[in-house]
Amino acid sequence: MSVFTKAINEIDRKKSTMPLLCMNIAFMLEGEAKNSAKWTDRTGNARQGITGTSLGGGNQYIVRLGHGVDYGTVLEEGSAPHIIKPRNAKALFWNGASHPVMKVQHPGTKGTHSLESTISRNMPKIGKLIEGHWSK
Repeated sequence: MSVFTKAINEIDRKKSTMPLLCMNIAFMLEGEAKNSAKWTDRTGNARQGITGTSLGGGNQYIVRLGHGVDYGTVLEEGSAPHIIKPRNAKALFWNGASHPVMKVQHPGTKGTHSLESTISRNMPKIGKLIEGHWSK
């Protein structure tokens, strides 16, 4: 077997294990994001809904970290001030309110940027894992 054939076989072997490496990176990011999310849980659904996935093959791979709840974007990016109006009732009322109201001026929320922070914090580690994979 020639040196070139050995080199090509080694490249093929490393390419074939890239999906596993990317999935391991996705799971690592998912675990860290769940542990370090900066919001206060009410139901735990948002934290449980954080998912890390990987896609791709050949020469292109994508590692994704995302929310699995419809309000995940608000947790991550925040929301602008807005008015809350009743959808299925004539007025809004909650425990502690002195009377029903027709609308509430919500001041907006500040985003936690938890997923963004997790990815940024781990970029050097991800780079080392990929470099180590290809330099062994």
